[in-house]
Amino acid sequence: MLLMVAGCSRTSEEEGASETVSRDLSAIVATCAVARGPVDTLRTANAYWEPFEAGATFRSGDWVRTGPDASTRIELRGGGRIELEERTVVMVERPAPPASGGSVVALESGTARGLLPEDALPDGPLVLRGDNGRQVALTVEAHAGPAEFRVTRTARGMHLSVSRGRLLLSEGTHRRTLEAGNWLDVARGLEDTEHDGPPFPTSLSPGVDARIAWSPELRIPLSWKPLDGARSYQVQVARDLGFTQRIVDTQVESPDFTFLPPEPGMFVWRVSALDEAGRPGESGFARRIFVERQRPRGLLVTPRDGYEAPNNTTAEDLVFAWQSIGGEPRYRLVVARDRELRHPVLVREGSPQQVVLPGLAPGEYYWGVYVAEDPPVPLFQKARRLVVPGPPGARAHDAVPSVER
Repeated sequence: MLLMVAGCSRTSEEEGASETVSRDLSAIVATCAVARGPVDTLRTANAYWEPFEAGATFRSGDWVRTGPDASTRIELRGGGRIELEERTVVMVERPAPPASGGSVVALESGTARGLLPEDALPDGPLVLRGDNGRQVALTVEAHAGPAEFRVTRTARGMHLSVSRGRLLLSEGTHRRTLEAGNWLDVARGLEDTEHDGPPFPTSLSPGVDARIAWSPELRIPLSWKPLDGARSYQVQVARDLGFTQRIVDTQVESPDFTFLPPEPGMFVWRVSALDEAGRPGESGFARRIFVERQRPRGLLVTPRDGYEAPNNTTAEDLVFAWQSIGGEPRYRLVVARDRELRHPVLVREGSPQQVVLPGLAPGEYYWGVYVAEDPPVPLFQKARRLVVPGPPGARAHDAVPSVER
């Protein structure tokens, strides 16, 4: 009998401990994935701020803040994540009834960037808490791709903008769709939201991941498509993709800016438009620039060396692509039968970093790209080999493509 009672007691204790652990886990609304620089949290049970590191957990009502040159990425239990830029303060909590599940982010100051997956969040939507307790839920349509957004506290309200994808916003009976490049002020809820803000400018030059030779006199022209209704543009250049180490942050009226890199290294740039009232829109996609001590070589991207096209694809498109060297050069694509590219069978010249060919006749080829100067400057160490197979039984040398120049 004593053994039976002891066994029941241990089972009861174990069940109680399990329930406690389950309760503690369910109370967690967010987890820190990355922490850089001075970051602190104010727990609901404490009256003081304390530093935290990656792996820290947050419960409903906890505050999180970042100091100068600091950032932190928080994974939300409801799904998705937010990254706090420097000098930002937020509170994380659970939605108020009648909402069920999900995570609430109340942005007190600063800027947070977020990402939501394309499928429905398992524990409910991400909710932004505005003024007077207003709550706007953010979701993404299934199979529509993930959505990236930014939330900024301003003197006028809370600025929500989308940089990629499309957000579905809801508050009570109100519904809105926010497309990439547009923004709304959602501090007072969807009922009082302002009109969509201006879209972000499309970057033109330098191309994606441009590689440029360094010199003390180097000047790199940045350009983008002008936007109707834009009063001016905000140009930012930083040393990191999070734009925490900015070396340029200025406004210009024309759709171009000349960047003077102080030294070799990697730089990242982006631009946003300001409307007639001086309100900034969403920044365009950030582009990297690699400033190298020597003139870059080996900039070919695709097809890879030794690529063999699938069988029976003679008439299908082949995509040739390479990286940019900055500026506005003209490139010359050369496809030849010999490794030295002395006897080309096809030559295409133009300014884009990509050429799509409607297909090559079966055979073995070599290809490379030059900057169309005098003399031409190769963007490769050695030409790349390409094989286009023919129908079964056909001999490769029976078919030769026509020469294009």
